[in-house]
Amino acid sequence: MKFVKRLLWSVALIVAVIWGFQNRTTLVPEVRAAAGYTQSKLAAALSGQLGSKQMGTEADDATIGSSRTATQQVAPKTSRAQTTQSTTSGSTTTVTPTPIESIVEDVNLAKTYYYYFDSDLPSAGRQVFKDAIAQYNATGLVHLVAGTAAKGDNSIEFALYHKKMPKGETSIELGQGGPKIYSRVSLQGTSSHNQARASLNGDYTMAFSDAVAVHELGHALGLDHSTDLKSVMYPVSQGQSQLTASDLAGLKSIYLK
Repeated sequence: MKFVKRLLWSVALIVAVIWGFQNRTTLVPEVRAAAGYTQSKLAAALSGQLGSKQMGTEADDATIGSSRTATQQVAPKTSRAQTTQSTTSGSTTTVTPTPIESIVEDVNLAKTYYYYFDSDLPSAGRQVFKDAIAQYNATGLVHLVAGTAAKGDNSIEFALYHKKMPKGETSIELGQGGPKIYSRVSLQGTSSHNQARASLNGDYTMAFSDAVAVHELGHALGLDHSTDLKSVMYPVSQGQSQLTASDLAGLKSIYLK
């Protein structure tokens, strides 16, 4: 009887090991992402901030067709000098809008976007993007809703990708995002819509933070990089996840034309 029980336990263990090996590509990113998200939230609760305050440098944007893909990186504290975009004259403060992507400068976009999550995006990634969505919706300048976009409607795809940085690299790419504009000319005039994308680098748990999600969603909506350290669009992660007056001004220049 003991021999039979031992045999059954051995068979069950072998089956479990085989199943785990076959599903490792799904389980490992999910576990790593969940652990990273929990860690970032705990750090935020203890420090009163969201995300990591690491600094670094970022690669230049690359234009793909009619879209721009941006990356956010972190590295040791050896970043370039920064400048702010707000100037004060007496009691009056002048706000310089966060720059916008060149491909959205001359188009009229509706404020409503329909978004969806790729099946390979783990729950931790979905959560930080939901946090980012809530913040942008709170501005009233854009309206992001879950669902399938009809032809001619704006859409955003939230996804996961994998990119391991080469050995010796001093910066880490955490995410990518950007708009992709389609225009149609008819007798009624020209209409445009945005098929945007925002994604997180699944090879690094640091990517699963509100700061990275807000930054990449900002790119998807048309915001470009800022030289303001406090802006969520500063190209090096400072742990900032709250939109500034400059960020709001940038959104207004796109959606309140």
